[in-house]
Amino acid sequence: MRSTFAGFEASKAALFTSQKSLDITGHNLSNITTEGYTRQRADQDSVSIAGNPTRLMPTQVDASAMGTKINGVSQLRDERLDAAFRTEYATTGYYSQTSTMLGDIESILQELDEGTAENGYNLSHYIKEMYNALEEFSHNASSPAQAGIFSNSIMNVTTALNEMSEDLTECAEQYKEELYTNVGRVNTILAGIAEYNYSIRDCIVGGSYSEQYGPNELQDKRNLLLDELAGFGELKVQAESDGTVTVTLNGQTCVEGDVCDRINYQDNSNGTVSLYWKTNGQDATLGIGTLKAVTDILNGRGKNAYSATESTEEGFLYYQDKLDVFAEQLANVLNNTIPATFNEDGTPATYRKLVGELQANDDGTFTVYPDMLVTADHISVTDAVLENPGYVIYDKESTDNTYILEMIDKLTNQKIAFSTGTETFTGTFAEYVTDYTSTLGSDVAYAETRYQASYTSLSEILDNRDSVSGVSETEETVNMMTFNKAFQAAARMMTVMDDMLDVIINQMAV
Repeated sequence: MRSTFAGFEASKAALFTSQKSLDITGHNLSNITTEGYTRQRADQDSVSIAGNPTRLMPTQVDASAMGTKINGVSQLRDERLDAAFRTEYATTGYYSQTSTMLGDIESILQELDEGTAENGYNLSHYIKEMYNALEEFSHNASSPAQAGIFSNSIMNVTTALNEMSEDLTECAEQYKEELYTNVGRVNTILAGIAEYNYSIRDCIVGGSYSEQYGPNELQDKRNLLLDELAGFGELKVQAESDGTVTVTLNGQTCVEGDVCDRINYQDNSNGTVSLYWKTNGQDATLGIGTLKAVTDILNGRGKNAYSATESTEEGFLYYQDKLDVFAEQLANVLNNTIPATFNEDGTPATYRKLVGELQANDDGTFTVYPDMLVTADHISVTDAVLENPGYVIYDKESTDNTYILEMIDKLTNQKIAFSTGTETFTGTFAEYVTDYTSTLGSDVAYAETRYQASYTSLSEILDNRDSVSGVSETEETVNMMTFNKAFQAAARMMTVMDDMLDVIINQMAV
């Protein structure tokens, strides 16, 4: 036999459930613009009576229609979409960072045919100027004026090499500072995830929440950190039964419960950088993401990599080597063409040294050493040329232009072996510049193409995830109307039950 007030209890449960569902709908709408917020839902279930069969147990009819209850407030998330988003986000971050860094290198090494010294003239322009100066010089080999123009053109080439090398170094230093900052941010994120693990576990152990229905707002904040962390490296997240997550970044378990590892940053003596885990010293850039992208390009020496800290990507070190080899071969031509003294058989014994390696002295002065191996950063015209531009004239009393024509041939026609480690390019100076700038252009285009493809995929995954986890104003409005109707219906049912009870108590004959 049914309880007298069973209908009231069922209607009351419906009222409370509808009211709480309306509360959650309002909560969703109020957080529609909150970053990282996940849509919530009240999970309803019908109330049933369970017990061991006895002669006093209610019948199936008596146990029916007991109303509804809310089991908990859940988040609408899809773990597969979360994992897919984080995987693709790491790939997008890698190629985005690579494209940006290579683009900066390209802007430093760019070769424009037209422009001014302020907006784009670069190495090729100054090489052409030197060719033209030599051509004019060859027509009047004893002219001090033409000798001065040629000497100035040499100075322009060395200055261009100095500036390009310095710009590469400064750009690399800026990215090192950025990397140091990003490592600090990663460590902060790892510590934040560990703290949220502790808080979430504490809530569940305290009995306020369960494994299935955890503290949603805390989980949102933790997920927001996990999403950000995914851009830095290859991320794997394992949910544990106590509500915590175990986080693996680039193959290293870095968060377990409320304990986290950290990444250390190190500048190496050879100009490279290293990132390693504090607990075991293992490389922290074994996966993909922005951390790997920055270290790959900063440490990138291409196929010429010879130390453990260098990478095989074509980055700053690779293109610095290209400039250094250019400077080395240019010095070889300029310093071994115009004779200074001759042997008895008439062959040149020594040559006039036009460029050398600029070195700082202890007293603050500088000296140019023409017999040292030059680099793009420190190549400079010798003191003899600075003090007397006519130093490049072979014989002031002669119009013999043999050695000038020989230099023109070496600079424009002769095939020279430009060797950088295991790579060798054979060609003219102009062809060499064209080769490495073309290689750089191809690298930039490849990185940009991969970035665009990955970004498109990432956007599609993000849209799919937002369709599940994001708050939709339209859907929440429909829910609001639905729960409001349910609330009104339950209230009406209470009125009906009250009328029925009034009939039983006051209108039935005794």
